[in-house]
Amino acid sequence: MPKDPHGLTADDVCALMRAHSFGIPPGQVRAAVSAHGVHVMGFPVRHPDALAVWQLWLDRRDVTGRYPVVTPLDPDGLVSDPPRRLGAGGREALAAALARDPDAVVEEVVVAAVRDTLAKTADEEDVEEWLDELLPERLADALKEAAATPQEGDIWEGMHLGNAPKLWLCLVEAKQGHEIPALLPGHPDAPNWWSEPTGRRLLPADHVAFLLSWHERFGADLFFLNGSSMRLVVRRPPLAPATAARAAVERFAYCSDGLPDLPVLGDGEVRSTAWRFWWD
Repeated sequence: MPKDPHGLTADDVCALMRAHSFGIPPGQVRAAVSAHGVHVMGFPVRHPDALAVWQLWLDRRDVTGRYPVVTPLDPDGLVSDPPRRLGAGGREALAAALARDPDAVVEEVVVAAVRDTLAKTADEEDVEEWLDELLPERLADALKEAAATPQEGDIWEGMHLGNAPKLWLCLVEAKQGHEIPALLPGHPDAPNWWSEPTGRRLLPADHVAFLLSWHERFGADLFFLNGSSMRLVVRRPPLAPATAARAAVERFAYCSDGLPDLPVLGDGEVRSTAWRFWWD
């Protein structure tokens, strides 16, 4: 097993799990290192236990130097070489991503996605209908009044757990979840995201910006991740129409696959404690 820079061992992992009634044998703990020196340690986790085990390790990330993420990938799979178009990962890539204002990056992506959507809409009446949803100030008028409390979201909604592969709890050498897309490019990946006429792609640094911005504004934490999907636990989702409308438009710009109409999104999942993403 590669030496851990923070001194975390398989025995340490097993001891903590055992102390919280989640027994795992040391032989099930694996470790891997990416080509750019990012360490990952992981172990299998049962679906019914995954959220509690994730929270257990999330509460200890300042001590362990690791951010927990639930994934169908073992540590070797998580550190595998990314698609060449995404560039290299690691600490330098993360530093470059964090050098930009995350809210400015989010706004840039939103503008690109809105322009792309409108460019593909030939009919003037259809353009106006899209603007009713894509302009937050218009969308807010169509949403319900502010809710008193967030909707309790199901982090597993829509996943066929009975047929799902074995899950892993991977401990990535990161301080926060928003760092992972830059440290380990391709997690997540959005190969079908493309904006015309600018020819803009969605890159690892963009994932960092969205996750960081949502973490700061809404308390969103990365929970589940693989190459094509992602799930967030959201502690303070937007409840007022104006903030929910803005978040719904950002959600659409970032990942429109599988989304309902924006008014439904703004009144529903955006105001809930679980956000789901899937790039086809």
